Amino acid sequence: MAEARTKTPRISLLAEKLVEDIDARELKPGDRYLTTTEASKLLGVGNGTANRTLQLLERRRLIVRQQRRGAYIADPPHDQSKPTLHRVHFLVHQKYLRTEGVGQDEVLLGLEHELPGVPVQISFLPSSNEAGFVAELIDESLHAKRIDGFVLVRASYETQRLLADRQIPSVVHGTVYPSIERLASLTADMESVGKELANYLLEQGHTTFAYLNRQLTYGGDQRTIDGISAALHAAGKGLNALTLRFLPTFDEVYFAEADRLFSQKTRPTGFICRTVRMAEAVQKAGELKGLVFGKDFDIGICDYYLKPGQQPQYPWARSQFSSEEQGRHLARLLIGQVLDAQSVGHETMPVKLELPLSSD
Repeated sequence: MAEARTKTPRISLLAEKLVEDIDARELKPGDRYLTTTEASKLLGVGNGTANRTLQLLERRRLIVRQQRRGAYIADPPHDQSKPTLHRVHFLVHQKYLRTEGVGQDEVLLGLEHELPGVPVQISFLPSSNEAGFVAELIDESLHAKRIDGFVLVRASYETQRLLADRQIPSVVHGTVYPSIERLASLTADMESVGKELANYLLEQGHTTFAYLNRQLTYGGDQRTIDGISAALHAAGKGLNALTLRFLPTFDEVYFAEADRLFSQKTRPTGFICRTVRMAEAVQKAGELKGLVFGKDFDIGICDYYLKPGQQPQYPWARSQFSSEEQGRHLARLLIGQVLDAQSVGHETMPVKLELPLSSD
């Protein structure tokens, strides 16, 4: 059952094709290897994806890359000890891969940097009996007498409790539920996210606010609301200045709710949206009402998943850890538990408000 709900990240599959190419050509240490353009042609992908695939081989110590000289087959590492983990399971609901960019190639590169040669497997959490599915993955690992690590993204309380009780190397990429003590975590400072965005909107002169969130809320969402409320309270705004909405993941729902909010006599003009899709729906609804974005209403974003070199469209509270750095921190938290079963680390990523280039 577990195998039907898992997949190998695309970048890992592409890397295996390059490994097969190296083996088929019987290349030796020091032999020249493919440029990014050559790898792009061989794999049938764009240069960006080809470059990340070559980076993955570099993390695995199979090639070395030198600026302006290209890639070469690497000498075998002197440390031939076995990996500390057999596999890393990246546990996530499939919709978050599509809608929010969770499980990016850069996170994978960060994991590979700290755990070279340890494969990462994305495991999709089912909508029902999630903890039973994870228990099956754990049992498979223990039956094979291997040590697997688990990264949890928006997993249920039951799943977090299961891994904490079984003392399996695990780290929550987000917020640990109250009452769960023995589970490592890497989370953004979501209270500061709420404060930064609310203060930005206050500086733009807004006096009425709306926070649009997912229908299914997590600890980070609650801390965001705490931050927004604290900023409004410090500015002398009462609870009636803030409207909260928790919405299912459908663009038409976002648009209809934004349209309704804009139609109110006392409408919110400062919007904080959990995702870009929510923000785009709010902007569309406002402009169809004849309102001017950036003048009559403003929008801030809690989460933004940008490709390298891409600029945000809306103000957002950006984590000070890049996606690759997040992967490295996740791996270190897992390694710490392998080396010491009593090690349970918690890291909070600071955030900083980032504005679009077009903003004043």
